Amino acid sequence: MNPLRSRMQMLTQWFDQRPLRERVMLAVCLLVVVFFLWDQLLLKPLDQKTRNLRAQTSELTASLAELQAQEQVVSSRRDFDPDRENKQRLAELNNQVPQLKQQLQENVATLIPPQQMPAMLKELLRRQNGLELLSLENLPPEPLQLGAAAAVAEANIYRHRLRIVVAGDYLTALRYLQDLENMPQKMVWEQLEIETDSYPRARVLLQVYTLSPKESWISG
Repeated sequence: MNPLRSRMQMLTQWFDQRPLRERVMLAVCLLVVVFFLWDQLLLKPLDQKTRNLRAQTSELTASLAELQAQEQVVSSRRDFDPDRENKQRLAELNNQVPQLKQQLQENVATLIPPQQMPAMLKELLRRQNGLELLSLENLPPEPLQLGAAAAVAEANIYRHRLRIVVAGDYLTALRYLQDLENMPQKMVWEQLEIETDSYPRARVLLQVYTLSPKESWISG
């Protein structure tokens, strides 16, 4: 007979011969031992593994959320252009170029040509008896600062300036200035000074300019 089986039979017989109360106590003790072994050898390791899995899941979830946030940042930066506003402004200026050129040409057309300005000033002076031409000076031409929009249009415009000084009767000097103001072809007044040392005699300094796409000096 198998020794293990023989021992089990002996143990069973011994247990059956015990009083009922003792057998109940032995059964309870056996159940307690089995439950203790079940708890220590199976339940607790499973519970620890479950906790570990939950912790790992939480860490993975947090890492995934962080990666998604980083992905959104990268995606948003992918479409971000630091020069977008400058490019938009440049596009707007380019769209304005034809209109700016036309307006500039129209404005220049209303002004007297530079080469005609000295003769016009002298002719108006001859019409006013009692005025004396003290000086008529050509000033160096200057590029007109037209701003960013005009720079895009590549419009080269020069300001041609003249400084004229006359002296004579105060009222006659005023009529001379009025005639200049009423000319069909205009010139821009840049500086005006009137001195009256001994009334009615006055000394008038007038600085005017006109515009031209040419840099050449005013003749005359």
